[in-house]
Amino acid sequence: MPGISSSSDNPALWLGNTPLLDLENSKLRLRAMRITQLATNDIQKAVRIHDYIKSLPFGCPTSGGHTGAAAVLKSGLGDCHSKGTLFVGLLRSSDIAARLRFVSLPGDFLRGILDLKGSSITHAIGEVYLNEQWVQSDTYVTDDLLESCALAKLALEGQKLGYGIHAQGRRFWSGLHSAHGQYADEDPASMPLIDFGVAHDPECFYANKPRLLDQNSWLTRAKWSIAARLINRRTRQLRLQNTAGGSST
Repeated sequence: MPGISSSSDNPALWLGNTPLLDLENSKLRLRAMRITQLATNDIQKAVRIHDYIKSLPFGCPTSGGHTGAAAVLKSGLGDCHSKGTLFVGLLRSSDIAARLRFVSLPGDFLRGILDLKGSSITHAIGEVYLNEQWVQSDTYVTDDLLESCALAKLALEGQKLGYGIHAQGRRFWSGLHSAHGQYADEDPASMPLIDFGVAHDPECFYANKPRLLDQNSWLTRAKWSIAARLINRRTRQLRLQNTAGGSST
């Protein structure tokens, strides 16, 4: 299986393994079997996998986008890149074609946990081949508790974007239609700025976009490590606000 990105929509090209997808990992295969054991068709399997990944807390691994599916499974948390890698890995382990689409989003949806001051950020969206069409979802990226806390904060602030979500974004995915949580069709300003295309996983994508992000740079890795810790601390504080019923600083 070539480890490079492809623009082809042929689902047969999106079933194989890559170093990040870890399809030969026994724990990954067993987890996929457990999640989907009561499902009777591919849509049910895909939705169960989606819901399992959504149940994992949103958080950023300090290794950035080069986190394998088995490592994400072990850590029990992830962001759009790492959760997306696990999403694709579990789907392909269940013989369902899947891939990631990478886009550039206005960074305002991260306001409150990472203030990018009008900058854009590369976002990964899962794509699954179901009912002879590619269906998108990124609604697994943020967990239910974080979404609940974020929606409450946005309502108090009178804002539509922040804390990892869009207030008008989708929270659930049926497998029948595309669903996005970080932007909303009703808000054109939140929509993707650039569609970079599809790839097997983040490592494949960035290997073909070296000018977009130099993942081999020690400076890039150091900056991401600091940003990841900041994001994780702020999301923990946001969750504590909900459970404590007050504010956290």
